[in-house]
Amino acid sequence: MKLMFLDIETTGFDRRWDYIIELAAIIYDNQTKEVLEEFHEYIKPGKTIPDKIVELTGITNRQVNDCRDEREVLRDFIEFVSIQKPDAIVAHNGAQFDIPFIKSKAEFYFLPMKDLSVIDTLKMARDLKPAVTDLTAQGRPSYKQTSLAKFYGINYQAHSAIYDVKALILIYEKMKEVQRESVQSKRKRLGF
Repeated sequence: MKLMFLDIETTGFDRRWDYIIELAAIIYDNQTKEVLEEFHEYIKPGKTIPDKIVELTGITNRQVNDCRDEREVLRDFIEFVSIQKPDAIVAHNGAQFDIPFIKSKAEFYFLPMKDLSVIDTLKMARDLKPAVTDLTAQGRPSYKQTSLAKFYGINYQAHSAIYDVKALILIYEKMKEVQRESVQSKRKRLGF
């Protein structure tokens, strides 16, 4: 199966008023465990990047000042997806944030985007309920990507779309391994 791991960084959370400032995708062969292709680009937004986003992502206004605009990058990204023909998109909280944000922007620019099935690693993590060591302020397990990476012993620089995607591949593989072990354990208990 050919998967596309995806992450974006944005100027904020509102699809109507905010912009994508970094888009990263890696095409990954789920059987051979090989990276096949990569798409990564910083984007000049239609507004100033807020200080809190600069602090979170490390992406500065100066860094994106000479980059291409959102429409151009999205056009090329949609072409990349069309050429690569992934079977599914894998993103952390992607069904709730990344994919709807990209689709909304593509629609705004009248760029047709094909629907693909989404594997949301946030949902996977919640279903697996690993004994994640990080806790939320309410004392519940944290399923943030940084918490999962820490739990699985994966070290990376968070909130850079390209690093998030590379870490997500490793997290996904670890969670798939846990799923396989869980299924084997259930079969063994049931005598299969």
